[in-house]
Amino acid sequence: MNNSANTIVSRHTTSEGVVVWSRCACGRLQMVLVPHGSDGRALAAGGHDIRCTCAG
Repeated sequence: MNNSANTIVSRHTTSEGVVVWSRCACGRLQMVLVPHGSDGRALAAGGHDIRCTCAG
């Protein structure tokens, strides 16, 4: 998610974990939830998976 093809739009903490909204170079939004104490496993929504390498 932190590659050059993504721009972080919003990041905030919720009762469930940290929510990050980002935009791929192609313009699609992606939401990632990293649950508290999740051993690094995140949940993604928005048409791209968490390893999106979209170059537009």
